[in-house]
Amino acid sequence: EPAQAIQVDASSIILSESHISGKKYKSVGPVQVEIKKLTIFNADPTEEMANDLLRQKAKQMGADAVINVRYDSGMGLTTWGYIEATGIAVRFVNE
Repeated sequence: EPAQAIQVDASSIILSESHISGKKYKSVGPVQVEIKKLTIFNADPTEEMANDLLRQKAKQMGADAVINVRYDSGMGLTTWGYIEATGIAVRFVNE
């Protein structure tokens, strides 16, 4: 039986294109996701799709947020389009 993709509720994960002020945090590590449009008939990948994946991956890493989020998109040699999102997964600390 094939392994099922586990969907976790990652809606609480905060995404920021810069740092988060007013909270102390420590880095958990870099996080990167990529969505490829494999055929011309697939929907174009969106930032929202990438954000969902970023939240899922950050949650699995035990993070509370992803900072310095950056997006890159375009056409690839083997795809009809792609979007890539990268950032730094962080965990809030109480000090």
